[in-house]
Amino acid sequence: MVDVKKLLEDARRAAANGGTMDWTADALQVDGVNFGKVTVDGPEDTKDFIRAAQAILERRDSLVAARLQLEAAGPLVAPAAPEESVPRLAEEIQTHLGDLERRKLNPDTITESRHSLRIFLALTGDIPVRDIKASHARTFLDAVRWWPERATVRPQYRGMSVLEIIEVGKRERVPVSPHTYNKHQSRLGVFLNGLVNQDLLNKNPLKAIKPEIDTSTDLDTGRAFTPEELNAMFESTRFQEWATSPHRWWGPMIGLYTGARVSEVAQLYIDDVREVDGVWGLFFWKNARGQKIKNKTSIRFVPLAQPLLDAGFLDFVEDIRQTGHPRLFPHLPAGTKKDGSPNGKGYGRQLSRQFGAYVKTIGVEKGTGFHSFRHTMSTVLAEQGIPEREIALITGHAITSQVPTLARHYIHIADTATLLRRVEVLTVFPSHFELPRYLSKQFDAALNISASLHP
Repeated sequence: MVDVKKLLEDARRAAANGGTMDWTADALQVDGVNFGKVTVDGPEDTKDFIRAAQAILERRDSLVAARLQLEAAGPLVAPAAPEESVPRLAEEIQTHLGDLERRKLNPDTITESRHSLRIFLALTGDIPVRDIKASHARTFLDAVRWWPERATVRPQYRGMSVLEIIEVGKRERVPVSPHTYNKHQSRLGVFLNGLVNQDLLNKNPLKAIKPEIDTSTDLDTGRAFTPEELNAMFESTRFQEWATSPHRWWGPMIGLYTGARVSEVAQLYIDDVREVDGVWGLFFWKNARGQKIKNKTSIRFVPLAQPLLDAGFLDFVEDIRQTGHPRLFPHLPAGTKKDGSPNGKGYGRQLSRQFGAYVKTIGVEKGTGFHSFRHTMSTVLAEQGIPEREIALITGHAITSQVPTLARHYIHIADTATLLRRVEVLTVFPSHFELPRYLSKQFDAALNISASLHP
């Protein structure tokens, strides 16, 4: 084995004395660099060898020195990765609302969520979402208790900021209803749970706060119409002067004898009026454009009570069929936003307002309107001893927890096993008056004005 260091020292000494050191070596290797066979002959070869070997050794020495320097400085620390941008509250609220729209939720639900989260943003500020704490949720819940009713549309609050409106509400000392308070808390909870599911927030801070107000034992403020109110409502002269369109005429009558919601009545199509095993009735379901249904138990087939048949309802259906319009009440709009898209209010909004104004003229207090037909049907049938399960088959109320088998009746909503019983149930609904009789073609003039009809 060649001693490279000794060989290099001898070559330097010979060169310094003006002499040469001639030699030959096979497989000469200097610090990992293999030179192969090397022959040095004369002063120039000696100098070339010295320069080459010196460069290689110096490179090795510098690497060793650098390593020793790093070791003396301590453990190696990798450079920090660039910090990811942290989503902020305003951005995530918009993302959440976009998700609700993609899920095609009721536009009212999206509007209400936007309202609650707008208040939360104003109170919290546009902070990184990972910094949301229970204290922010508490501040929000304390504030929404004093949000004035319909403050977003009432003129006296126009131009005010969210914080200014809340301060006015606190001064007026009129708290929101427990139901509204609970809805605010629920909407915020849905948003925060979404952040947790995306790993943008460690946990939902609402979990550290006591649950929403318990309204399970609150009295239902809705009431049934009295016999005197019904008599006044359908008094022939008064009713005919008001009921100048199909929905005004038939809407209240259907509401009375089905207990259906105003939205369910207003969205009826001709095709929803059908005969099943010799029984004419109405399908309340989601079967056509613009129709909505509250839940599965709301899907039902309700036989037409005899007073409706006697009042000429099927004659009216045939008259509408001949017009070529698919809906029973084409004067009712579904409701649209400025851009033409549905606003979620549904066909029942206008009927509800018109009927509410009408019953005020007979002395019915504000807040009692079309929904009272639903109370009337349920109350009267209960007073006649009809079991809740059978009432639910008419009204579509959800009592599955009390009657576990009830849900099966809605799998086949025109199940003939219960159909005749539904007819019997409606016969015990007392009628203290005779409904005004429909005259064939009586709405032709109104139906011929195409500009007033809605799809």
